[in-house]
Amino acid sequence: MQPWRFVVIDSEEGKEKLAPLSRFNKDKVLNSSAVIAVFGDKNNFDFAEEIYSKAVELEYMPQEVKDFQLNAFKPLYANIMEDEMKDIIMLDAGLVSMQLMLVARSYGYDTNPIGGYEKDQIAEAFGLDKDRYLPIMLLTIGKAAHEGFESYRLPVETTTEWR
Repeated sequence: MQPWRFVVIDSEEGKEKLAPLSRFNKDKVLNSSAVIAVFGDKNNFDFAEEIYSKAVELEYMPQEVKDFQLNAFKPLYANIMEDEMKDIIMLDAGLVSMQLMLVARSYGYDTNPIGGYEKDQIAEAFGLDKDRYLPIMLLTIGKAAHEGFESYRLPVETTTEWR
């Protein structure tokens, strides 16, 4: 249902507004070319008809598949628990955020995901309904001012099991 929503903060005024909410990431926010605040829309199913109708119009799917999908998803989304919706949103918005980071990198830009910020204040600070929009992460984007530190990854044997 494409639950991701982005607020691109690229003005000095916007970054100054965000900085106090960014905890120990203020320098990254203030020195980036832009910060993309990623949110999840809890009302994402409101766009289902538009998404599926456009897919039919563009001949990405036949009408009967659209009808089947919407009839299957409508009762699911109508009765979904808040925690279940949050899980769906977090997964989908996390995946699109990583894709955004990879695409930015392919164009020569650096990104940095930030999870340490005032999630309870960010939506309202940028004019969004805090009950509808779930904060996912901040992504700084631009050209790195200096090389970052190497990071250590646990060995595959520690993180993976074969059965």
